[in-house]
Amino acid sequence: MKYLESEVFDALNCALASIEIPDEKIIGRIEAYSCKDTGEDKQLRKELESKLLEEIEELKTPEYSFSSSIVSPFGPLDQTASRRTFFYLIATLNAVFPDYDFSGMRHEVFNKLPSVSMVQNTVQNTLFKLVNSPSTSFLQQRIWTAIDETVDLSNCDIYSFNPDWKCDPYSDEPTIWAYHFFFVNRNLKRIVLFTYRSVR
Repeated sequence: MKYLESEVFDALNCALASIEIPDEKIIGRIEAYSCKDTGEDKQLRKELESKLLEEIEELKTPEYSFSSSIVSPFGPLDQTASRRTFFYLIATLNAVFPDYDFSGMRHEVFNKLPSVSMVQNTVQNTLFKLVNSPSTSFLQQRIWTAIDETVDLSNCDIYSFNPDWKCDPYSDEPTIWAYHFFFVNRNLKRIVLFTYRSVR
């Protein structure tokens, strides 16, 4: 994955770096990537592809219900496009959190979300509901405008990442809650990750 430089995201990340509220602190960031494989990505894709195809073959045995067992948030895993999306999300996480290796994650830690408005409501009711300042409305508007200008929200698939403690990059921190949203535009071959959390 190739990191996409963005002065707008840099400015937003400065604003999201540490928002103090009573008894806790909000930390967030937004990063954009192009779906362009690096050498490491190609190796990771090959490994994931091999592992998933092996699992699919095992699920074709009579003791499994093949049609239901390969369902994922990205679509049926016997389809190349679905496996590719799964790979993109894992590769993005590896790029954003280089101290962690997400290659062993299962697809169950991701959910496909039905709409942009649902994500906006979640952000409004978590991040911005806690932050009561005159600049909040402007910051919120700038975030969604910047993401839209980067990946065209009307043509994105949106996924949330809901890790358990084994694959949570914030498991070593006193995290109260965390949200991770991926905005994936397959036509533009771009992904934006918007992640934010509350810590003591």
